[in-house]
Amino acid sequence: MPMIVRIPEPFTPRRIKRIWTGTLLGIAVGIVSGLGGIVFNWAIKTGTNFFTHDLVLYLTPGRLPDLTFLGFPFSRWMMLWIPALGGLISGFIVFRFAPEAEGHGTDAMIDSFHRKKGFVRKRVPAIKTVASAITIASGGSAGKEGPIAQIGSGFGSILASFLKLSDRERRILLLAGAAGGIGAIFKAPLGAALFAAEVLYSSADFEFEAIIPCILSSVVGFMVFTLYDGTATIFQIPAFALATPGQLPFYAGLGLLCAFVGYLYVNTFYGTRDRFFRRLEMPKWLKPALGGLMLGVLAFFLPGVLAGGYQWVQSAIDGQLALGLMAALVFGKIAATTLTISSGGSGGVFAPSLFIGSMLGGFYGNLCGRIFPEIVTQPAAFVLVGMGGFFAGVAKTPIAALIMVAEMTGGYSLILPMMIVSALAYLLLGKTTLYEKQVMTRVDSPAHVGDYSVDIMDHLLVRDAVVPGRKVETIPEEMGFEDMVDLMGDSYQQDFPVVDRNGNLSGIISMTDLRTAMADTSLHRLLVARDIAVTGVTAITPEDSLNTALQLMADMDVRELPVVERENPGKIVSMVSRRDITRAYHNEMERRSTRRA
Repeated sequence: MPMIVRIPEPFTPRRIKRIWTGTLLGIAVGIVSGLGGIVFNWAIKTGTNFFTHDLVLYLTPGRLPDLTFLGFPFSRWMMLWIPALGGLISGFIVFRFAPEAEGHGTDAMIDSFHRKKGFVRKRVPAIKTVASAITIASGGSAGKEGPIAQIGSGFGSILASFLKLSDRERRILLLAGAAGGIGAIFKAPLGAALFAAEVLYSSADFEFEAIIPCILSSVVGFMVFTLYDGTATIFQIPAFALATPGQLPFYAGLGLLCAFVGYLYVNTFYGTRDRFFRRLEMPKWLKPALGGLMLGVLAFFLPGVLAGGYQWVQSAIDGQLALGLMAALVFGKIAATTLTISSGGSGGVFAPSLFIGSMLGGFYGNLCGRIFPEIVTQPAAFVLVGMGGFFAGVAKTPIAALIMVAEMTGGYSLILPMMIVSALAYLLLGKTTLYEKQVMTRVDSPAHVGDYSVDIMDHLLVRDAVVPGRKVETIPEEMGFEDMVDLMGDSYQQDFPVVDRNGNLSGIISMTDLRTAMADTSLHRLLVARDIAVTGVTAITPEDSLNTALQLMADMDVRELPVVERENPGKIVSMVSRRDITRAYHNEMERRSTRRA
C-alpha cells in the first residue's frame, strides 16, 4: 500500500493575508525604528557637542586653550561636574514623566513581554530618547542598546495597540521594534534579530515565533539608518588569520577570565543599586546626579571610563594601549557603569559590556603575546573575542553576542575562538545575568501559559505532576531575616511557604521579596518572616487540574505553588513548579502518541 503524504495548503486566502499583514507590520516597525535610531544618534551627537564643547567655551570664553589649574587643563576640571549635571536633568525627566524609563531599558522591554502583555506607555519612547541622550552626552557610562531597544519596542507596542492586535501579536511587534532599533544603530541586523529573541531567557531558549518579524524589522531598520550613517562597520580591524589549534587553549583561558570578571560586574552593579542607592534617603530623581558626581571624580583620574568609549576600544584593537591602562579600564568601567545606571540613570549596558570585554581581552592577549610570542601572534584578536565572549556570558545571549560582534567589526574569521569563549563564559556564570527580568525558559514565562492543550491540562491533576518524596523547605513566621537569607540562599526552591506555629500555611516568600527587603539594612535585625510574606496565598490541592495551577502561577507571578491537603487547606504536603507541570504534560502527550501508534 503506497504511503499517503498530506501536503499542507500554504496559499489559502487566510494564510496569504496573515503573511502579508505580518510582513507589512514588520517593515513598518523597521522603518520607524530606523528613524528612531537616527534621531537618537543625532541627539547624542548634539548633546555631546553641547556638554563637552559649547558649555565649556561659554564658561571660559576665549581662554580655554591656555587655562590650567594645578597642572590640569580646565576642561578636565569641568568633567568633575558635567556628568552630575546630565544625571540631574535626565533623572528629573525620567522620574517626573516616565519612571519605567529608568535604568538600562532592555529589562523594561523583557518585563513588558513576559508580564505586561507587551504594553508600553506611549510617552516612554520619547522620554527614553531624551533622557538617555542626555546621560550619554554628558559622559555617563552607558550605551545605546537599552534605550533603542525600549524606543523601538515602544513603537511596536503602540502600533499593535492602535491596530487592536492580540496580546501575542503585540508581544511579537514589541520584539520586532527592539530588533529594528538595535540592528540599525549597531549595524548588526542578524545579531539584533537573534538578540531580541534570545535575551528574554536566561537559559538556552528562544522566542522562535518572533524570529522572522525581527529579521524583517532589523533589516529594514538597518537600511534606513545606513542612508544616514553609511554602511561602514562600527570598528575597523586588520585581517585576522584563522586561529590555530595551539592558540585555542589561550582563548579558553580568556573564557575563564570573562566568567570571573562577569560575576564581579553583575554583582557590583546590582549590589551597589540595592545596598547603596536604594537605601539613600533622598528623592529618586536626585540619585542619578549623585552617581554622576561620583563618576566625575573617577573620570578625572581615568577619563577613558566616560560615555560609550568606542574610541578606546578602537585604540585597543590598534595596539595603542598599555597593559596597565587596559587593566585599570576594566575595573574603572565596571565602577563607572554601576555609578551611572544603578543610581537610576538612563542608558544601556551593551556598550559598557563590550568595553569591559575588549579591555579584558586586550590585557590578556597582550600579556600572553609577551610570554608566548611564537604562539599568540595576534594579541589584537583577543580584544574582539573578549568583546563577544564577555557580553555573551553576562547577558546570557551566546549566539546573538558573537554574531553581533562579528557584524560590528567584520571579524568573521574569529567566530571559532568567540564560540569557545562565549560558551565557557555562559556556562561558568550559571544563573548570573545582567538582565534580572529574564526568566529561565518559555515554560517560566506568563506569556506562554496558553501554549498547552487545555483539554489535556484540564484532565491532568496536580498529583500527576508532584515529584514523590520532594522535600519542602518552609519558613516559620518568627524566623529572623538573616536566617531566612541563609536558608533561601542554600535551597533550590524559588518560592518558600511561610507557616504559623501549628505548621499551617500563612503566606509565601519569593526570592524577589527577599531581595526587595535587603534594600533597607537598618530593619534587618527587626524583620521576621511574617513581615515580608505575601499573605492571602491561594494554594492548590492534589485534586486540582494542572491548568488551574498554571493559571494561578501566572496570576501570582511565581514559579512554584504549595500543595495542601484538600480536607486541611493549611497543611502543606508538597510543592509543584512550572517544570513539574511541563514534564507531566509532555509525558502525557508521549503516552497518547504511543497509544495511537
